[in-house]
Amino acid sequence: MDILGKNQNDIKDEEILAASLNSPSLFKILVDRYEEAFTRKAIGILRSQEEAEDIVQETFVKIYLHGKKFKKLENIEFKSWAYKILVNTAISRYRKISKKWQAESAD
Repeated sequence: MDILGKNQNDIKDEEILAASLNSPSLFKILVDRYEEAFTRKAIGILRSQEEAEDIVQETFVKIYLHGKKFKKLENIEFKSWAYKILVNTAISRYRKISKKWQAESAD
């Protein structure tokens, strides 16, 4: 699939993800599209810029590593799937941080 000849704004996220599995440099298009919005969402959950940035990076790694699974899912848009990964990852981190804070305050 040659998506480089097309205007990036005209290419669906799902197409970019599929193409990036064979050409990893294309994944940057998705990062550029979603990084800012993902960071805002993660800050809303974690209340920390640093933690949010870590979670966003972890989320993009998960999206890339599990990209083949996405192709098998029917009737799900990339954006919904990606946000679900982000939110689940951020909530898991929040729970871990909360337990750490509770343990420290109990000492």
